[in-house]
Amino acid sequence: MKSVMNYTIAEISKMANVAKSTVSKALNGQKGVSEAKRQEILKLVGDMNYRPNLAARALAKRKTETIGLIIPADVDYTLSGVYWSVIIAAVADEASKRNYNLLLIMLNADKPLKTLEDTILKQSVDGLVIPAELLNAQAYTMLSSSDMPFVLQGRASFASHCCVDVRSEDGAFRLTKKLVEKGFSHIGCIAGPESFLYTQERIAGFKKALADSSLENDVIVTTRYSEEATKESVRRLLDEKPNLDALFLAAGGEFAFYVFEVLQERGVDMSHFGIAVFDEYRPFHFLPFPVIAGRQPIRQMGSQDARNLFQLIEKETPPSLSLFDIEILES
Repeated sequence: MKSVMNYTIAEISKMANVAKSTVSKALNGQKGVSEAKRQEILKLVGDMNYRPNLAARALAKRKTETIGLIIPADVDYTLSGVYWSVIIAAVADEASKRNYNLLLIMLNADKPLKTLEDTILKQSVDGLVIPAELLNAQAYTMLSSSDMPFVLQGRASFASHCCVDVRSEDGAFRLTKKLVEKGFSHIGCIAGPESFLYTQERIAGFKKALADSSLENDVIVTTRYSEEATKESVRRLLDEKPNLDALFLAAGGEFAFYVFEVLQERGVDMSHFGIAVFDEYRPFHFLPFPVIAGRQPIRQMGSQDARNLFQLIEKETPPSLSLFDIEILES
């Protein structure tokens, strides 16, 4: 097996007895070099197992023409749902319009700071889109002190940077109000990780809606999004509050179906049980029981992420905060 050597264009040109510009043209398929000489140069670099120094090329241009999107380490969960799949597609579409590539970067759950450090130091992208819930204050400080343009999808309590988000508290308030209007009076809440700002805001909206109707508003369980943790949380809530007649789910996708499975295993009559979900998911339309869903404008948010990032890359000033409303759908 041939060993890989870090030959430079200058070394290749000396071996081929041609100018550096001729080697560059031959490698890049440009005009200005005869076909015979092109083939001679290509054979030479092939025999030498030459690899172009992409990092040096990017450094010379000062741009990689690539943006990055950081995703959680649990790729199977992240990409199995609609939310991040649509965000990725929207960001990729905006990047393509500008002849940019999109690089998905998996966050190391054990060493999240190292993922960011490596990305910044390697200069492998011109900018980053980052889910706010993946950052802590230390990581945010490191990013802010670097030259790397970045945009947050979502918000964090410690961040004052360019963010794109949905109005979580208002959306949760409106969804819970729908349950109250339908006559449900013993309503619980199943929410995601308590440390996420959007979880806190959705719980706040839930509590406000019930308090406005003088209903008990502290029947709340937070959980990780894994199937095991979610189902255990739902079972515990049903044991503690057997008289529940409705649930507000502060997230959707597979998370909602984990909840549905437990309700059905407990023999709950879903046709008379209220369900409101902070997310719209196409399979909801095919369920044999009604679901009130809050449709997030996911594609618009992903597009806004990318547009804001490209403004930062071009040294322009994007909005510091872009907020979107949800649309309430009833099946």
